[in-house]
This record gives sequence, structure tokens and C-alpha cells, in this order.
Amino acid sequence: MLGVVVGAVVALALLLPGYVGLDRLTPFVQLAALTPMLLVVITGSVFVGRIAGVLVTRRRRGRPLVERYPRLFAFGFAAMVTAAVGALTAAGIVGSRLLADDPAPPGRPLTVLALNVDHGAADVGALAAVVRARDPDVVVLPEAGDAYRARLAPLLPGYAGVSAPAVEDGGSTTLLTRPGVGTVDVVQGQLFGSLATTLPGGVRLLAVHTAAPVPGQVGAWQQDLADLVAPACRSGAPAVVVGDLNATTDQSAFRAASDGCVDALETLGAGTTATFPTNLPRWFGVQIDHVLTTGGVGVQDGEVLDVPGTDHRAVLTRLSLPG
Repeated sequence: MLGVVVGAVVALALLLPGYVGLDRLTPFVQLAALTPMLLVVITGSVFVGRIAGVLVTRRRRGRPLVERYPRLFAFGFAAMVTAAVGALTAAGIVGSRLLADDPAPPGRPLTVLALNVDHGAADVGALAAVVRARDPDVVVLPEAGDAYRARLAPLLPGYAGVSAPAVEDGGSTTLLTRPGVGTVDVVQGQLFGSLATTLPGGVRLLAVHTAAPVPGQVGAWQQDLADLVAPACRSGAPAVVVGDLNATTDQSAFRAASDGCVDALETLGAGTTATFPTNLPRWFGVQIDHVLTTGGVGVQDGEVLDVPGTDHRAVLTRLSLPG
């Protein structure tokens, strides 16, 4: 019985904290974000440990360990089986994000590109080349302020830009749009600037950068999700929320705030593709950059792109607007 309890505690604490109400405080809120990575690590460790155990058993003389330490073996076996059930549950949850939905019916097209430029460090020429090649209608650049926008503007003359607040790159967000977009409003978050505007046809667009759920800032992160993401997703009106949300689907605060929205990458079957950090492979990082849609805004297709100089990957989505 004790082995079952230990196995369950390990599985819930490491792999499923965001689904059993543990991820409200440090360290569980951080562990919840790492669910896909921990799943890979734990699965790999169990496999390696099993192989090592077989090799050690074959070389050991005398009675098998199971005969010499039956209680210890029973405890370990029960813990392992219970933890394995938890791992399979987590694998099912994560694996479901690999299943793509059907593309949305054709409508008015809108292409959105989002990239955290890492305190203005992203290669300006490379980003401009991506924008020219993919031709997005909207570009959202967290951690880009007036200085970065000034460097980028000459390379993209067809776009108008606004940064908020107009401070150093790290605390600002830049929104680039085609002509014809309405007034851009500044929405100050707990730590970073965000922007909101209305696109032609009445679709609300929010360019968002939330605080990160690091120790000491979990409350600020939760407040940003509640103030910046939740109102758009719950309004029922056509809206698109774009940017670095510093959150993954495995965190309950993000799921609650985004209830009513559709995550574009998950719709495309790319819900496990990591957007951060770029020094890890796409199958092993975390997906904290999102394009969320609601109010009849559909998802056609999209991709995750690498841009030199930043620790984030760009998210490009082609959307279908209602009407």
C-alpha cells in the first residue's frame, strides 16, 4: 500500500500537478510547465534503469533480489506500477496535442506572426526576411521597444508600428500592422507592456506579454492571465490573443484564462512543438508562445520558425475571420 502511495505522489507531483490542483504555488507551477520534458526524462530514466537492473541481476551471484528482499521488491514494484499509470495518463494528455483538427472553413484571411525578440537581440535582417517571405498582416514582438522598432522599420516600409511602453526593449511590446488598422491602445500588464487594437471587420487583437511564473512572480503571472487573456476568451466576440504568455496548457491558470479560446498550434497538431528555449530541440522544450482565437475566428494552418539571435521561436498562423 505504501508503494502505491509513493508512486501516486511522485506521478502527481512531477507529471500532473496542473491537473490535480497542485500548481498554484512554487515549485509545482513551474513543474507543470515542464510536463512534456519531465515525461521524456522519466520515461527514458525508467528504460535505462530497467536495462541496468537486468544487467546487474545477471551478474549477481546467489539468490535473486526478489527472494532476498521480498518486501522491498513489492514496495518498489507497486510504486513503479502506480507511477507508470500516472506517466501513461500524462502521455495521453500531452499526446492528444499531436492530433490535428480539420482546417477552418475559408473566410477573410488574416496571417499573424509572433516572436519574442529577447530584449531586442533577434537578428533584425533575419526577422525582416521572414516577414517579407511570409507576408503577415500582423506582427507581434514582445521585448521590442522603440529602439528595436527603429532598426526594423526601414526594412519593412509597408508596416506601421507602435511600441508600449516606449522604454527599453526588454519591458516593451511592439505591434506592426498593415495600414487601415484602428487606434492602438496600451494595456499595461504587471511587468510588461501589451497592446490592443481592432482589426477591419471588428476583430479584437491583443498583443500580449505576461509576467513569467518564476518564484516571486507567480501572483503577477496569474493576474496577467486574468486581466489580459481571460476577458478576450470569455467575451464571445471575435478576438485573437497573440504573444508570449509564459504559460503552457499543462498549467491550470492558463487553461482557466484561455477557456473559450482555441490554441492555434494545438488545432494544427503542433501542440507539443517547443517555442522556448531555442537551444533545446523542438520536441524537448516548452510551448509558451501562443496564438489564441475565439468568436468564430478559425485556424487554417501555421508553422513554428527559427529566427537567429533570440531564445524564442516564432509562431506563424493563418487564420480565417468570420463575416
